[in-house]
Amino acid sequence: MSYHIRVRPTALIIENAQVLLIEYSDDHGVHYNLPGGGAEPGETLVDGVLRELYEETMAEAEVGPLAFVYEFAPHKQSGDYQSEIHTLNIVFECFLKEGSTPKLPDTPDPDQTAVKWIPIADLNSIILYPNIKDHIKRYIQERKNIEIIED
Repeated sequence: MSYHIRVRPTALIIENAQVLLIEYSDDHGVHYNLPGGGAEPGETLVDGVLRELYEETMAEAEVGPLAFVYEFAPHKQSGDYQSEIHTLNIVFECFLKEGSTPKLPDTPDPDQTAVKWIPIADLNSIILYPNIKDHIKRYIQERKNIEIIED
């Protein structure tokens, strides 16, 4: 069986022992995501992560190295998520530009209720989709990454 894979460039921004997250409230309650979304046709991953970050947080950033990749394959998933979209989350460490302050945009995504800095120590007390809390904490401790090569 063949699956189309949605590529989702995603920003991991860490400052003052906190992670920048997007808060959503829907029928399942309050949950969080890293800023990011689907890459558009003709868009590089770097351009996509910057666009998505700005659309969701009004913030501007520099894109750093690739932190990690998370694949969600519906036909192999654990049952924790209700999605049929095969997704590849490309997670980049990003750094806010000086003077850039994240905030809720005038026209947020559906169900988006806030842009929040969540202390790393509090990550286990929230619902994060996908559930990559341990990966984020491990990345913060080890900073093992790879550079993205663009051509």
